[in-house]
Amino acid sequence: MHYLTACAIFHKENSWLDEWIQYHRAIGVEHFLLCNDDDDTRVSDRILRPYVEQGFVENFHVRCLYGSVREDFVYRQRDVYREMFRRSSGKTRWLAVIDLDELILPRTCDDLREFLRDYEDHAALAIHWCVYGTNGYIKRPPTQINHLLHRSELNWRWNRTVKSIVKPDKVVLNDIYDVHHFLTEGGITVNENHEPISNRTTLGMANNSSLAKIRINHYRLRSWQDFWEVKASRPRVNGCRVFNEKDFEWLNRNEVFDDEISRRFGHIVQNLQ
Repeated sequence: MHYLTACAIFHKENSWLDEWIQYHRAIGVEHFLLCNDDDDTRVSDRILRPYVEQGFVENFHVRCLYGSVREDFVYRQRDVYREMFRRSSGKTRWLAVIDLDELILPRTCDDLREFLRDYEDHAALAIHWCVYGTNGYIKRPPTQINHLLHRSELNWRWNRTVKSIVKPDKVVLNDIYDVHHFLTEGGITVNENHEPISNRTTLGMANNSSLAKIRINHYRLRSWQDFWEVKASRPRVNGCRVFNEKDFEWLNRNEVFDDEISRRFGHIVQNLQ
């Protein structure tokens, strides 16, 4: 029985696998469920093989998961998360449901497991985004942690968005609507201040942001190269249109220099630079 597992679906993001795993292992994640949504999984399979052999990564593929999975991206994503909850229920106390461009940053301690002890009375913890810009990078930078050091203002509206760490056995599997936030039973979802989060947030957006104790550094763009090759080339959930160049200009928020994650954890990924 693990105390903390992290899961993610990834698409055209092989360059970020090592950093994402190494960082989250360093802050206390014990196990990983990773699902590849690419047509060709050979590169990611090779990257993940050492981690799989060490026993702390499970690597599976969207296109092998179901014999008749619907091609619609929204429903496919919900199906995959439903499978992740099934796989982790009874095997882990907490499941962090995030993406590869998201790094959880506990601000009051270095170990996320220690942080979660204070939320044991709840079914889930909702953590707000802190959206970072490209830091001027056109080509893909070597790391997110040590190279993307400018972010949005904390009161920017998209920082009201949350992602969740949940107790998987509390999730209502037949009612997965928004992959940011999940309907639970036998407990509620709260923010870092133990304040309830509505069971029906819109696109995971709460009424306000609270990022003093914990946040998710969201490297939404990374670089112009990443935006164009990854973000702008894939479908989005909830019927949203695909990204375009105007979206890049609007999302590229670099107003505030903030290197907290690099100062505290940058040494973890130095070998990737």
